[in-house]
Amino acid sequence: MTEATIPPCRGLIAGWRLAGSGPERLDEPMAARALAEGEAGLWLHLDLVDVRARAFLAALPALPEPARAALAEADAHVRLEEAGEAVFGALPDFHYEREDGAALATGLLRFALTPRLLVTARRHPLRAVHEALQRPAAATAPEALAALLEAVVAELLRVTAGLGDRLGRVEDAMLRPGAAGMRTELAALRRDALRLSRHFAPLAEVAATLREEPPDWADAAPLRRAARHAQAALRGVEGLAERARLAQDTLDSAATEETNRRLLVLSVISAAMLPASLVAGIFGMNVGGVPGVPGEEGGAGWGFWMAMGLVGASIGGTLAALRLARML
Repeated sequence: MTEATIPPCRGLIAGWRLAGSGPERLDEPMAARALAEGEAGLWLHLDLVDVRARAFLAALPALPEPARAALAEADAHVRLEEAGEAVFGALPDFHYEREDGAALATGLLRFALTPRLLVTARRHPLRAVHEALQRPAAATAPEALAALLEAVVAELLRVTAGLGDRLGRVEDAMLRPGAAGMRTELAALRRDALRLSRHFAPLAEVAATLREEPPDWADAAPLRRAARHAQAALRGVEGLAERARLAQDTLDSAATEETNRRLLVLSVISAAMLPASLVAGIFGMNVGGVPGVPGEEGGAGWGFWMAMGLVGASIGGTLAALRLARML
C-alpha cells in the first residue's frame, strides 16, 4: 500500500500514534502516511459533519466494508458487531455542551477497531471522547478503546452523581411540610433519570460482549476491566431511576392522603349540616301549624330559639353518631 492509495484524511479532529516512546499527535498528512505505511497503534477521530470525512471513511482500505458503513451511517443505536478482524459499533456519550438548556443531551460515538487501528467518529462534540483524546494513556488500539470506554464510564458516573445529589435534596425536602412544591423538580429529575437509563442501558450488552468474548487478537484485560466498570456504572443508573420512581410514588401518595383528608373533613361537615338543613327547611315551610309561628291572635317569641336548639342538637347528635361509628 502506498501513500497515493490513501485518500486525504479530511475531517480529522485528532490523531495519535500510540506506539513508540509515547503518544504522538498526528495531523492529516502524517495520519495518511502512517496509514499508508501500515503502522500499528493509530487512533483517528473524525467529524462526520464534514462530508469529506465520510468520503475518507468510505475509501479507507484498513477497515472492512461493514465497519466503514457503520462509521458513516446515521443509525442511532448502541451496538457492537464484528467483521473479520474488525470490531465496530457505537457507544453512548454526552454532548460536550448543553443544548437549549437541556439537563442531559446525549449522543453516539461510532468506532471501528482493528489490531492496528482505532477509528472514532461523531456528529456532535462529545465529552468522554474529548477527555480521552487529550493525551491517551494507551500503547495499542485495543487499549485505546478500553480507555475510551473508561472515559464514557467516568462521565456517566459524574452525571449520575450529580443527579443523585439533586434527588437527595428533593428527598430531604419531602420530609418537611410543603413538599408538594417539589413535584415539578422531582418530575424533571425522574425524566432525566429515565433518559439516562434508556440511552445507556444498551451499553450493558456491549460491555457483556467485551467482557465475555473479547477479540482474540486483543489484550483482553483492559477491555474486561472497562466492561466491568461499565456494568457497575449502569447498575448505579438503574438504582437512580428506581430512587426517582419511589420518590415520585411517595410524593403522589402524600398528595393523595392530603386530598383524602380534606375530602373527609368536607364529608363530615356535609353530614353534620344535613339534619340542620332539614330542620331549617321544615321551619321555613309556608304552612300552618308550624310550632313557634305566630297565629292570627299574636306571636310566639320562642320559635326562633326552638329552631336554633333543634339545629344544634341535630349537629351534635350527628357528630356523636359518627364518633360512635368510628368514622371520626
